[in-house]
Amino acid sequence: MIMAELFEVITMLLIIFLIIPFMILTLLTIWVYKDAKRRNLNTFLWILIVWLIPCFAGLILYLKAREESE
Repeated sequence: MIMAELFEVITMLLIIFLIIPFMILTLLTIWVYKDAKRRNLNTFLWILIVWLIPCFAGLILYLKAREESE
């Protein structure tokens, strides 16, 4: 009984702290790819930056670079 409840708690924590942020990051990466392609920016570079720089700092860098390219 306790093991089943523990498994449920661990599963919920995995969903909250791993799967949902991964999905959000994936959707943001798709948006960055489409936007960078439309603006003729280096899509591969910006996808790497958005994925590898933590805490959405890569996205903030992209948004700053996007303003400058206008």
